[in-house]
Amino acid sequence: MNAIMKVIDQDLALQRAGGNAQLAAELFGMLLQELPQQRSAIQAALAAGDYPALQHLVHKLNGSATYCGVPALKAAADSLESRLKRGETAQAAAGVACIVEEIDRVMRQGA
Repeated sequence: MNAIMKVIDQDLALQRAGGNAQLAAELFGMLLQELPQQRSAIQAALAAGDYPALQHLVHKLNGSATYCGVPALKAAADSLESRLKRGETAQAAAGVACIVEEIDRVMRQGA
């Protein structure tokens, strides 16, 4: 997505968790556990052409990313969610590819 944007931003995660390092770590751990299933569900919705389901899944991922200090993933999810809300489905595959790339980066760096 954006080479300048961090994959994982610990300071942002701590800020989003109200300064509670334990909560930030728990939220990030939950995100890591959910990412493989979220990636599969997003890819399946795209493959089925189910854009309402895709929008819902990307919205959920966007919310999770907001609170977990993963700015590049959040940006990718936010971008696709915005396009889907406007009914712009032509670039959905590219948006999903970007999200999948960012999910993979988070999983690699967070492991």
